[in-house]
Amino acid sequence: MNPISPAALAALALAAAIQIQPAMAQSTCWIRPDNNPGMTYDLNLGAVYVPRDAVAGSVIGVFEQPFGLTSNEGRYVECQNDGVSVLTFITRSQAPIFPGTLPPVLGQDFNGKVYETGVPGIGAVIRLGHPFDGLAADAFEPQGEPLVPFMALLRANVAALPISPLLGQVTLVKTGPIAPGPHMVDTPLFHGEFSLVPRAIDFNIRAHVIQAQCNAAAVSDDPVKLGEWRATQFSAPGTTTTPTPFSIRLSNCDSDPNDDNLAWATVRLDGVNGSTPVPGVDGAFSLTSDSTAQGVAVQILRGDGVTPIALQQEVPIATLTPGDTVLDLSARYYQTAQANGVKAGQAKGSLSFTISYQ
Repeated sequence: MNPISPAALAALALAAAIQIQPAMAQSTCWIRPDNNPGMTYDLNLGAVYVPRDAVAGSVIGVFEQPFGLTSNEGRYVECQNDGVSVLTFITRSQAPIFPGTLPPVLGQDFNGKVYETGVPGIGAVIRLGHPFDGLAADAFEPQGEPLVPFMALLRANVAALPISPLLGQVTLVKTGPIAPGPHMVDTPLFHGEFSLVPRAIDFNIRAHVIQAQCNAAAVSDDPVKLGEWRATQFSAPGTTTTPTPFSIRLSNCDSDPNDDNLAWATVRLDGVNGSTPVPGVDGAFSLTSDSTAQGVAVQILRGDGVTPIALQQEVPIATLTPGDTVLDLSARYYQTAQANGVKAGQAKGSLSFTISYQ
């Protein structure tokens, strides 16, 4: 056997050391392509609508409207993880969180996650999508729902996870009374931090919020003439006359031309001048105190001439259309007394109406 020289033994030992040296993966995030700090994302929703009299918790515009944004600077984040380390993503609020309590928004509890936008009564909720929703194997795991502000953790072994575009959903929410007129929302909401990349994301929102409503209302006939009828035509309680159509025209209406957020015109009818609701008869109210006829009431119906309209409550009649919206109604006499209790004379009813937009 030939002897092995000391130099050969050293070479073999070195070769063995190189073979068993493991490859070390990095666990960090970078800003690509230049690793310069700062990425700004501007979400511009354009014109969005909300009914003027909508209650707090109502959606402004579209519920959970999706977005996919690239940064203004053309940069994006890329993360790599070895499967042993844990990378973090944290969002930190810039705008204040709405401090009040709202009812569920289309079944979603957004309390504690609604940002104030700088316009009283208008809030914003941001939900981030992949890779912050935990749904994919290579995703960050949100601690709770990925509703900003939140924290998410990346535990998976990931060779390269590019985050571009920034995906998510936005919901504008009515948080309280909104002053008359259109409003411009333009405010920073939050910034995001990755492991070793502080303040990587700045997120701003813009919107032109318009309250759906109309400027004027006029009745087609005032008073509405129900015609002349003989007392003998009222044979039993519940007898009615032929309905007389009339309408309320709403003019100069602002409403969503895309029908994303429909606004309903509602009408509330209240008796005046002695007219009061007739118990047990939908839509019927008594004659005024100066009427001379007896035994009949006036009943208000929808435009179909069949369906009564409840009194002393807001009743949706029609959705608003840009420009003019017409609320079609009708009215008729309704017999309330026995035949011998119906007396001829002047039969007047009097109502006030209130229009709201919901």
